Amino acid sequence: MPSLGGCRAVLKTPVTVLFALVLLVLTAGCWDRVEIDERGFVIGVAIDVPKTSQKAEQRKAEGEKRSRGKARYAVTYQFVVPGKLQSAGGSKSTASGQAYLNLTSEGDALFDIDKQLAGRASRYPYYEHLKVIAISDQVARNDHEFARVLDFFLREPEMRRSAKVFVTAGKARNILNVEPSNEKLPVMYINSVSENSVRNASILPETKLGDIHEHLLGQRSFVVQRMMSAEDRHEVKLEGAAVIRGENSQMAGALGPEETEGLNLITGKFRTGNVKAEVKNKLVVCDLTMKKRTIAADVSDPQHIRFRIRIEAEGAIGESYAQSLDLLKRRSVDRVEQAAEREIVRMTKAVIRKLQRDFQADAMGLGANLQQNHYKVWKQIGDDWEKGKRYFTQCEIQVEPRVIIRRTGTVDRSNR
Repeated sequence: MPSLGGCRAVLKTPVTVLFALVLLVLTAGCWDRVEIDERGFVIGVAIDVPKTSQKAEQRKAEGEKRSRGKARYAVTYQFVVPGKLQSAGGSKSTASGQAYLNLTSEGDALFDIDKQLAGRASRYPYYEHLKVIAISDQVARNDHEFARVLDFFLREPEMRRSAKVFVTAGKARNILNVEPSNEKLPVMYINSVSENSVRNASILPETKLGDIHEHLLGQRSFVVQRMMSAEDRHEVKLEGAAVIRGENSQMAGALGPEETEGLNLITGKFRTGNVKAEVKNKLVVCDLTMKKRTIAADVSDPQHIRFRIRIEAEGAIGESYAQSLDLLKRRSVDRVEQAAEREIVRMTKAVIRKLQRDFQADAMGLGANLQQNHYKVWKQIGDDWEKGKRYFTQCEIQVEPRVIIRRTGTVDRSNR
């Protein structure tokens, strides 16, 4: 018969082994740790069409792996130099002490270009803090190229879906080379500019990687903020929007600032902004805020659907050059409201005409509205909405605005 002490030893052994296994699991979590000073923080990426043979000899001399065919992309990465961010004050660093580093590499795949940087940069690219992805219009105009470029970023496990995407007029890398006077990092300046749609209705709200992914999965047309750099290299400018077709993820064309404002009114993304009304051949500027936007669809004839878009906005008169207009009288205010409504109709009709006739792309989201509210009809016509029979180009779209002026402001009776 075994002794009591022997039984205790037998029972203790499994407990000891289990305890050791638990410790092994809990203490082995840092095997892949990378120190923060060993990471190359990428905050901006710009994708351009490369020069055909400019760096062929350079790649051969450096012994880089040859790509299969011609280089498809020239990718510029903006790295943060953390040590340069610690200087006092908020002014921009000197040229010899910039807080960022731009590196450009060429290749036929972004994944391959990413690996090339390991032979050029002292720190391997780390994308968790990426804020800006800029794609040149030369790249975006190629068939399916817009989706191909973003494929790498969507698959990258470190990537944040809040990264902002732009289409640039001209070379995308030019906006990463901008030298803002009030920021040390060009990307941080670009990121701030993209958020100014709150006060400027002709600026498209920021387009994020996650939102674009949803459009690509649904094969729906959409718009992306369009940016260009100034000639003096001290600033960038948001200029309208780039229209991407859902059919082939190709840039169909660009909308101007006024057309972008009309699109924001249709989609309900108009927050606050100015509408220029003409009263007695004089300019009256209305500062409006969007209150409500509704879409109603008549689907009695699925091949010729009628949309009614109602827009309700209210605000104040921000500026008036109509000196003969007595804004203390209700009749005069009514005339301003009607003039503002006519201007809204004009702007929205212009963008509707361009999207239906020129681009044949439903960047207004009318197809998504049908899919959500009239699913049975959408099942019948969805495949032919933007392609095939292209029912989108045949639908009737009527915009009915209602503007209410709440405040006329201080009356100036001087002659102007």
